Amino acid sequence: MNALLLIELKKFTERLTEGLSFGEANEKVSVHLGWLPAKEAPKGPVPPVPVPESEFPYIIIRALAGEDLDRNGTAQIKFLVGTKSKDSDGYLDIIHLFETIRLGVLRSGIIGQRFEIQRPLKWKLFEEQPYPEWIGEILTTWTMPAIIREVDDFE
Repeated sequence: MNALLLIELKKFTERLTEGLSFGEANEKVSVHLGWLPAKEAPKGPVPPVPVPESEFPYIIIRALAGEDLDRNGTAQIKFLVGTKSKDSDGYLDIIHLFETIRLGVLRSGIIGQRFEIQRPLKWKLFEEQPYPEWIGEILTTWTMPAIIREVDDFE
């Protein structure tokens, strides 16, 4: 069920951000599931490399944890948001993306006709920023439909 929730959130986020662009090059926002796509497979032990400039701005939607209860299930989903701007007010691009996502999911309330956002929605702009890159995250919890137990009649 988490995979379906992630796919629905990706489609929803792409619709929310389709008219937005950021940075000096006025780049469109790219939305990814899990992690940024690898440019090429790493060969041997390699140190972490900075995110290529072409990947900014981005939103990564990632499942963190989940729990199945008697009446429903929950999933914790992180939106990792990144922009790049040499402007000293570059952090405002992140805030703008936070607001776009926050308003979209809270106004809608239900995504994919089955996944409901739970409050509180939390967001965080990291204290340390790798200038000129700006990074933050939104943490959400979603209610998922319950899984109904099936009893095999032939046991």
